[in-house]
Order: sequence, then structure tokens, then C-alpha cells
Amino acid sequence: MPPERRTTRLAALTTALAVGGGLALAGAAPAQAAAFDDPTEIAYVGADDIRADESTYVGWHNGATGGSFVDGDYGLELTGKVQILNGFDEAADNGDLRELISTGITWGSDNAYFQIPLFFDTAAGEPQFTTLRPATTAAQSVALGDQWTTSRSVSDTIPANTTDTLESLLTAIEGSSEAADDVDLLGYGLFVDAGETGTAYYVQWDSLSTQFVPAPVEEPLGEAPFVDSEQLAEVIADNNFTVVEGGSFTQGAAGHLVVDGDVSFGLRFFDAFAYSTPVPVGVFKADSFGDVTVTLSPEALAALAPGQHTLVLASQGQNEGGLYFVTFTVVAAATPGGSSTVTGAALAETGFDGTLPLLGGALLLAAGAVLVLRRRAGASA
Repeated sequence: MPPERRTTRLAALTTALAVGGGLALAGAAPAQAAAFDDPTEIAYVGADDIRADESTYVGWHNGATGGSFVDGDYGLELTGKVQILNGFDEAADNGDLRELISTGITWGSDNAYFQIPLFFDTAAGEPQFTTLRPATTAAQSVALGDQWTTSRSVSDTIPANTTDTLESLLTAIEGSSEAADDVDLLGYGLFVDAGETGTAYYVQWDSLSTQFVPAPVEEPLGEAPFVDSEQLAEVIADNNFTVVEGGSFTQGAAGHLVVDGDVSFGLRFFDAFAYSTPVPVGVFKADSFGDVTVTLSPEALAALAPGQHTLVLASQGQNEGGLYFVTFTVVAAATPGGSSTVTGAALAETGFDGTLPLLGGALLLAAGAVLVLRRRAGASA
């Protein structure tokens, strides 16, 4: 990376540690954004991925007029009146709302309402439309006992704009017809009223996590985030970060180091460097759970002296807020005569111990890896 990129990354790190009592997150989304559950799929949705109108309903589109939506630093910036919806195919089985609620529906947003549009049948068998939303923008999850509002009349006793428990509203909707399949989910999304502004960070709907930033794009391997092991040691020691042992690798043979990551970094790309003197390892992509498999090539291991070293993974793009620190040991290759062949410069050991500050209890500490910086991909409400 150019020098200014490394400077920006280190500046973001310094700022994040100075603000929020050691909160290990550069430019974090607001604290009310709930933790992700493990998804089976991650979708990145930026402004260019959202259609301007609902001439095609299926997929992400804007269901209102007069507002706007643009990519922000950590999410989608909404200016009302705007209604960002992920429309379902009406012909498909879109699930049962009560079952989905029991599984968990969560989101992260500022000053935006979460919405669930649906059709239901009246007693006469005629389709009726309404949209359900929490009574407050502060809500970040769906629970049957919470106060919700219906945009259209559900019955004679529940006119438009009635606020009641979600359980009461659903019971009335379900009781409108005797048909077993009288409620059809049309999608979900976010709403900001005219004259208001809000931000959408993420939505977790069943096993799909939608993060409102453009999809990560792989960049060439940049410069190392720390100039040397001394600077790396200072950052870790000053902030009491824990670095966990990741295993041993023998010179002359390739190895694989699996870094157990966090779902909020799913599908992101990471620059990998080995310290003391930073040795470039490569660029690697996290899977949908945020886990990263790093290949330590024979060439990379040959450039490291036998002993303990530290692998640093630094996330590319999206404000470069993510860092993982993992220690590993390099073992000299044995010669036919039984002795070891030592290659690589004589490097100082870079193993550390300390206490990782937890981010709302949501940072994941797993065997062989620790997440010390994370960005919460934000989303909507």
C-alpha cells in the first residue's frame, strides 16, 4: 500500500484506542448495533445495488419517492422519504413470520424503522396489504411482546396506524381468514420518513446477513501495518491485547494457519505479514463466518528464523479497521545427517500476553486466533 494508506490505518487504530476506553474498533458503528448470529450467507448491498423504484419488486429496491440513499463510511445513509426493501418472490415459500421471529431477526441502524410488508386474506377471502414496523427506531430486534405499528387497517378494531404488541397484531391478521396460508411475507427493509435522516448498517434475516456497504474488492498486497516488531509490540502491550499461539511450521514445507475470525468480517480480504521484520505472506479472503485460512509458503517460512513470530492480518478496504494477531513457531528443517538447517535472518521473538478488551462481549476468541480490531458492518432498521 502507499505510505499514506499505512498512515491512515495506524491513525485509525490510534484514534479508536483513544476513544471509548480502549474500544478495539476503528470508526465503529454505534454501540446499539446488535451482534451478528452466524449466517450461512452474507450479502453486501451498496447504493448501486438498490434499484431506484419498485418496477421490479424482487430484490433490493426503493419503495418510496422523494428521498435518497448513498454509501456512507460504515453503512447506507438514508434521507427520507425513502423505503429500502428486499422484495420476495410471491410465488416462492417465504417462510412463516412466527418461525422466523423465533429464529431471530436483528438489525443495526440509526433513526430508521425496520419494516415487514405482507399480504393477508380478509374473511371474504380478499387480499389485504399492510406493513408492520416497530413503534420506535431504537428497536434492533423482533419480539412478539414489543410494541409495533400497522400501516393499514387489519380489522374493524385495529385501524391503520394502530400500535399494539406484535403478538396482538399478528393474531388479528391471522384471525382475519380461516385459510391456513392467509399470510404472505413480501419482504423486509428500512424506512425513513420525509425530512428525516438515518443510517442502515446491517440486517440479519434468518440465515442471511445483509451488510449495507459495497462488496469487498481484492486489492494488491500493500505495505505492512507496522514498520517492525518493536512498533507491533508497543501497540499490543500498550493496549493489553492477547495474542494466541497458532501452531508450529517447518521450514522447507508449506503450512496452513486457520484464523478463527468474526462474521462481521465475512468475505473481506486481508493482507498478511509475519514479524519480526515484516515478511509478506499474501492476500487472503475470509469465508462467510469471517475465518481466514492463511498459507505459509516455503519461501515465507524460509525468510523467518527458527523461533516464535507473529502473524498480522490487516483488513483491506472499508476503512481498514480489522486486525488479527496470531503467534506461531518456525522449526528448522532437519538435514539427512540429523542436524537442522537454519535459514532466514536472526529475528527477535514477538510473542505477547495480555488481556483483550471485549467489544460488548461480541469479540470472538478462538483457538489459534484473536480478533483485536473489528468493524461492525452496519445495517438497517
